[in-house]
Amino acid sequence: MDDQAVNLTGWRQLYDQLTPGRFTGSIHELWIDGMQIFHESTSHVLRQSCVVDSESWWFGIPVAGAQGCKLGSSAIGADTIAMRPGRSQFELLTPNSFQILGLVVDRQDLERHIQALNQSSLLPGAMQDELLKIRPGQRMRLQELVRQILEEAARTPDIVVNPSSSESIRIAVLDALADVCSTHEAAGRAPYRQMSHYKIVRQVRQHLLQNQIETITVVDLCQRFAISRRTLQYAFQDVMGMSPNAYLRTIRLNGVRRCLRDPNSGVGSVQAAAADWGFWHLSQFARDYRELFGELPSERLKRR
Repeated sequence: MDDQAVNLTGWRQLYDQLTPGRFTGSIHELWIDGMQIFHESTSHVLRQSCVVDSESWWFGIPVAGAQGCKLGSSAIGADTIAMRPGRSQFELLTPNSFQILGLVVDRQDLERHIQALNQSSLLPGAMQDELLKIRPGQRMRLQELVRQILEEAARTPDIVVNPSSSESIRIAVLDALADVCSTHEAAGRAPYRQMSHYKIVRQVRQHLLQNQIETITVVDLCQRFAISRRTLQYAFQDVMGMSPNAYLRTIRLNGVRRCLRDPNSGVGSVQAAAADWGFWHLSQFARDYRELFGELPSERLKRR
């Protein structure tokens, strides 16, 4: 999981696994003249923190049938695709057995292409929504285009290095994205309650990661953010589908896992890594770790 998070070229990502079992996933990516095209699959529910490290636009198309994917507090529906600018952090909550197709295009390239089509009023920069609402046929055509490009490039790698064919691919993608932008309708913001709950969850996670040496409890969180236990419970059930206590334990287990796999963490034993994240009952910790990740923490450390 951590390897997958860092293996998508040009991105800074951090994944937290939220459901139990051994994680499996894959990334197939292609670069053409600064344009990134990729297909990612993941096996378990993940909370993903993402930043594209370039002046670009990212367009994300969950594969048809994927239910329960959220960008921030907003659900990505069957008639929407996600869009975020480069160098701007965003969060995804992705379900079990998830697949997403992605396009990262240079910001100026896309804007020039749209202007050349006399659609300058529809530049992505003028759109404040994180989700683009489009016609189902458009979404299907865009999804099929990405699949065809990746499949043909895998079968015939020469099309990527051939100037004519690579330029044809680049133009086809820009045309498709210009078409998406031209018919975009406001997808609508998530309800205030939903946005408020997402903000609480995001702040809790940031607080936990910034204060990992402290043993943070639900009571601590209620006092820190001046909210009731009931509000905290509702927020986590609404956004994450789990209780605050379960979420705290899961985030800490993910923190231990990253520590065990990082040779530069300065931690040389499972006990030390567990203690750094507030786990004192080692046998219970090992059981919880194995239930979440499908392996013992000692096995993860041996593969460092």
